[in-house]
Formats: sequence, C-alpha cells, structure tokens
Amino acid sequence: MKSIVMVGGTISNMISAIELCPEYDITIFELNAEIGLPTTSPGHIHDINLLATYLDSDQIEFLRPYSITHGHTLRSEWVLKHLGSLAAKKGVNVLTRTRITECYTSPTGFTVEYIGAGSKGSGQIECEHLIDDRQWTYTAPGSKQHNLDGLNGTLRPDFGEFIDIYGGTSLSSDCLSLPKAVYSLPRHEGLTEVWQESLDWYPQHGWIETIECSLPRDLSQRSIDAQIIEGRRIAKKVNY
Repeated sequence: MKSIVMVGGTISNMISAIELCPEYDITIFELNAEIGLPTTSPGHIHDINLLATYLDSDQIEFLRPYSITHGHTLRSEWVLKHLGSLAAKKGVNVLTRTRITECYTSPTGFTVEYIGAGSKGSGQIECEHLIDDRQWTYTAPGSKQHNLDGLNGTLRPDFGEFIDIYGGTSLSSDCLSLPKAVYSLPRHEGLTEVWQESLDWYPQHGWIETIECSLPRDLSQRSIDAQIIEGRRIAKKVNY
C-alpha cells in the first residue's frame, strides 16, 4: 500500500485523509498536544451541507451552528476534532506532539524521520506523497518546528497569501459597534470571534481568549468551506 505523510492536523489535511483512506496508509504529524487546539481557523462556514458530507446529524447538532447573513458560525476546533475522529476511525495514524527532524527525497518519494513524545517515540517513514499544510497550524514562539527546509516535490494546499493576524473571543455585547476593518463572527453562546490585522480594538470587558497566527489575506479563503474544498482538491491530485 502506498503511503502519504501530512504535516499539520488541519481541516484541509483531515478532509484529504478521509477522502484518500483506506486506499493509502496515511500519517498526520501535529506539533501540538491536541488536534484542534489552539485553533487558528475562524469558525465560519457558508454551506453547512459541506460538513454534513462527513459528520452525522448528532455531530452537526453538537456544533450548534449559528445562522448569520452568509452561512453559519460554529467552533472550528470542534469541527476539526470531529474530522480527526472520523479520520482515525478510517485508519489514519495521527501523531500529536511529534516533530519531523529530517526529510529528504528518495527514489520512491520521501523519507521522513521524526521524534515524538507519544508511544511511537521516534522513527522513520517512507512515503510516496508529502502534503504540507503548516500554514494553517499554530507554533508557539520559540518552540521547535518541523524540519522540511529545501524540500521539493511536496503538495501544499493553496489559499493564497497568508498574513499575520490577531484573533480573540469576546462578549457579543461588546461587539455591537466594531471598526470596518475587523472580521467578526458572532456565535450562539453569546461570544463573538474578532480577527484584526493590528490590535487596535479591545473589548470593554476584556478578551475571553486570544491568539496570534496567520490567515489568508483573502477573506473567502478563511472559511471552513475553502478548507474542505481544498482538501478535496489535494486528494484528487494525489489520485490523478
């Protein structure tokens, strides 16, 4: 069976893995200790039916989709957790707290060496395809990162240019009058996601949570829809 290595426990990678399994032996490497946390993906989906392709009605209900003008909002970390659970049930091997230390091309594709804190410890994988979606992952300042320097021939989901951004969650009652430059997503529980390129706006009652990360410059590419569609495209490219 041919093997695929995916770098980053992201929505796009999970969709690709679900689409490609069980025809391929798939391993997903994630630096963080938990799939979905910390989240770097805004919780916005235009077409909720895209998720219904992968999640059952109980899982969709659990997400508590909140209707807005252009689709629904929900907690993206739980979308990712549900997708990760489905991928694992299909046989995808998810390695959290695991870092790629060396990666180089081989006659059949790539050789990936890794070290982890889980039961797998360290090891090596030979794979035909390597899908790199680090752009959607969170790396804590000063922490060690995957070593994929100078590697050619990998597949990378395309969301256009990424920019640095500040994200936060605050009381929706604090978000009744926001600057036009702020990208905001009200959720069902009375909280609102706030994303801004510079930290110019602060909620009256403070932040519930904050994160500094990178997102696509193009707003349409920040949605969960865009990540699902791109995950499908990558899967088709592997199978082409």
